Amino acid sequence: MFKKLFELWHKEDLLHQALKDAVKMLELAKALYEKAVSPLEHFHPINPQQIYDMDQQINTYEVQIRRKVLEHLSISPQQDTTAALVLTTITVDIERIGDYAKNFTELWELYGSSLDETSILARLKNIHSNITKMFDDTISSFGQADVEAGRRVMESHIINSKDCEEIIAALIRTPAAAENYAPNQEVMVALAARYFKRISAHLKNIASSVVNPFDRIGYKPESYKEYSG
Repeated sequence: MFKKLFELWHKEDLLHQALKDAVKMLELAKALYEKAVSPLEHFHPINPQQIYDMDQQINTYEVQIRRKVLEHLSISPQQDTTAALVLTTITVDIERIGDYAKNFTELWELYGSSLDETSILARLKNIHSNITKMFDDTISSFGQADVEAGRRVMESHIINSKDCEEIIAALIRTPAAAENYAPNQEVMVALAARYFKRISAHLKNIASSVVNPFDRIGYKPESYKEYSG
């Protein structure tokens, strides 16, 4: 699959433009994510309108990419069909990242304060750091058809998924694991863990478009012995 994407960089047509738009869309999603999650590191007021405006820009990119792909296929229906399908598929994942980042903003607005420093918060910050690195690898993977970067993203998701589920399970099954968090803080931690897992999963899906054939986008490479979606 990565060869199909790589070939697009050497063309000058609507599909090439759509590929460049997808990379810009992904870069914007990273910027949105970092702004929305920043209160986890150092709590400060978020400008919700800025977050919503960036999310709207992501939505606009999605519409533009679909339009360019459709126009390309209407002009050249026999050319680059697989690459066109990949682009329309991964833009859905990028758009969903924007939605989950927006959910973080809504979460911080509802809670309105910082969480106490605990081992749970340290785990969340570590997941956040991993996802930030995943964004860089995903952009490199998709923008440069870098298969190894794509594999790193998929491997990182396995770790993130496990950590997020362990945090949620501990809050439910082991009251002491909450480390004296109030009930509203426990809800916030659980939702944050869930949002992190979904953002990580969408990045994994995007990276898989470079690693896998089209029919396996979003799934593990067949060579993987162990994987968690």
